[in-house]
Amino acid sequence: MSIWETIFIGGVAAAILALIGSLLFLLQYFTQKKKIAKLPKKKFKSKKKNKKIVGQRKLLQKKKKRSLKLMIFLIIVSVAFASASGYLSYYQSMNLTTDDSDSVVKGYYLLRDFEEQLILARDQGDEEEKLQQNIRYLATAMASYGTKKASTVNSQEGQLMLNRYYNATKQLGMNASTQTKNFYNNPTLVEEFLKDIAKAQEYEQAAFAYYKVNEDAFSEEK
Repeated sequence: MSIWETIFIGGVAAAILALIGSLLFLLQYFTQKKKIAKLPKKKFKSKKKNKKIVGQRKLLQKKKKRSLKLMIFLIIVSVAFASASGYLSYYQSMNLTTDDSDSVVKGYYLLRDFEEQLILARDQGDEEEKLQQNIRYLATAMASYGTKKASTVNSQEGQLMLNRYYNATKQLGMNASTQTKNFYNNPTLVEEFLKDIAKAQEYEQAAFAYYKVNEDAFSEEK
């Protein structure tokens, strides 16, 4: 469970407890009001008895007023926690979780490194064995995206975009892992995979746009 999910659950729990507390004070308010109504309204001959009733009435009035204030306060607290939790839930659904952020960043570099190695293999820009090793490593890393699923904290639309991107990256890696020895000096095969990379990058860009990811930051790091 992420820290955001923990905070959200805590906020909801606090809102519920505050609401329950306000209902208890509301019950107290009506109980005290009922007790006040039951007190004798006529004066007795005994001053001591009259004084006692006046004291009871003042005490109950004070308690009733206090219960009303606490009830209103707890309602405000409940609404505040509920609103904060609702905003937090919305904010988190529209922003990448730590795990998804890490996956997106890693995927960004994997796709571009893979593209670079394919072009080198096509143009015989490096040693064949070295390129095969690099492509094999990248293919395995991309294939591992088959185990990745977007966090359910994200909105449904966001989850769909991320999962589509993860699946495209996984499929690219799985396909490449069966062809690692065939890319060198093979423009036709390389072009096929470059098209697949471009498709995966389309899903990537859609996710970037949805989550407002600053791609310039990646370029600067690289």
